[in-house]
Amino acid sequence: MNGTLELTKANRLKVARAFRLNKRVDFSIECAIEGQLGTVLVDDATQPTAYCIRVGPFGYFAGDARHAGGRLLMQGFPAYRLLMPSPLEWLASAQDVFGEHLKSLPRYSFSSAPLSSEHLTRLLEGSPFRECIIPLSVDLAQQATEQPESPLDLSDFDSAADFIERGLGYTVLDNGRMMGVAYSSLVCSQGIEVSVYVEDADRRQGVATALSSRLLLECLASNLRPNWDAANPESVKLATKLGYRFLESYEAYYHTRG
Repeated sequence: MNGTLELTKANRLKVARAFRLNKRVDFSIECAIEGQLGTVLVDDATQPTAYCIRVGPFGYFAGDARHAGGRLLMQGFPAYRLLMPSPLEWLASAQDVFGEHLKSLPRYSFSSAPLSSEHLTRLLEGSPFRECIIPLSVDLAQQATEQPESPLDLSDFDSAADFIERGLGYTVLDNGRMMGVAYSSLVCSQGIEVSVYVEDADRRQGVATALSSRLLLECLASNLRPNWDAANPESVKLATKLGYRFLESYEAYYHTRG
């Protein structure tokens, strides 16, 4: 019977071993194994043969896709969540279960290895927003999550306070209004997943560059890897400007069947 796996020490090992062959494009798998964010769903809590890690909008599968329990796990995958890189038999399972309702979505991987503090500092010093950037506080994070279209997705954190304790984030305020944010949407022992949001009216002014540069400088100073996994051409362009090196494009999948 499908259910959430309790992450005991023994179960953490099982999950780590099950997902050892999954391509890493973000920190979702590490977040789940460490118990930082997300959940691990299995076909059988006692003797699991199929696994699904869900963190935010992302889902990763591992284990036996051909087993009946694996099929049930795929059938329970919600519409519009992203099926991220998983062994090929899981893509075949998704194609079988969802048929024409399964859609592909290109995404783009980057390496943070070439990031330079000197380059990021130059970008930040050349920005008119340099003096306006402030760290996110508990109050600001809470305020952001209460907006109709929140610039912060903290759904996997316990609270705004939990995010501030474990994560990183910066914003630019204009008379109390957030023009944009750059923050850690995922956190684990290795680093963070970078997410950037700028209000429509404030785009193409350098807000995203300034905020991202400030966040990345903090990561480099703290020896944290700031992972960047782009979902659109604008994100690709910004990553390149900041100094990331493009690695490859890949396909994620979602289904539209309710």
